[in-house]
Amino acid sequence: EKEGKMDYKIVNGNIVTATDTYRADLGIAGGKIVQIAKKIKEPAQGLIDAKGQYVFPGGVDIHTHLDMPFGGTVSADDFETGTKADPICKNKAPRWR
Repeated sequence: EKEGKMDYKIVNGNIVTATDTYRADLGIAGGKIVQIAKKIKEPAQGLIDAKGQYVFPGGVDIHTHLDMPFGGTVSADDFETGTKADPICKNKAPRWR
């Protein structure tokens, strides 16, 4: 998918993964991440400058409280259930863009 124009390019962001944080650009086409590189030169229809911001590729609901004590009990989500992507997100995503 690197051929042709990307839909969006996020530049100058601090990419955060499960094991690392580094400065890079991120390319999106067809609703999918198609490239992460130090500098993406290919054109894109939309450009987002994320200078000084964190970018979490593939992160879904990255702020989640798992097994959180609350009112004498704990939240319903544990690690296994709380880290699964919500299938409904696929239907909501177009409204969030």
